[in-house]
Amino acid sequence: MWTAQRRPRIFVTQPVSETALKRLRAVGKVKVFSDSGRIIPRRTLIAAVRQTDILFCLLHDTIDRAVVAANPQLRLIAAQSITPSNIDVAAATERRIPVTVTVAPGMLRERSFAV
Repeated sequence: MWTAQRRPRIFVTQPVSETALKRLRAVGKVKVFSDSGRIIPRRTLIAAVRQTDILFCLLHDTIDRAVVAANPQLRLIAAQSITPSNIDVAAATERRIPVTVTVAPGMLRERSFAV
């Protein structure tokens, strides 16, 4: 799969903490959509997915069947959210792409407060 010479290409859909980026950079080549003021445009997202092995998306990103199918080499979709409700898990499952969910520090606390 991946070797020291062929590290995974990781695309992050929005800027995340430097600590998280440091961890990602330790295992792969990381590119980040740097505009934190808006959700990544669909065309930009699909173009980025075509060039990546691992997609790291956030709560507000819509990862539908077209995004999942944009790259036959896509190996993982990692979401920083409470649930994968914004991801077409069925499409990912059909392609044998694991979908993971990572809750960011404070997300549960904020959600609990809102309830």
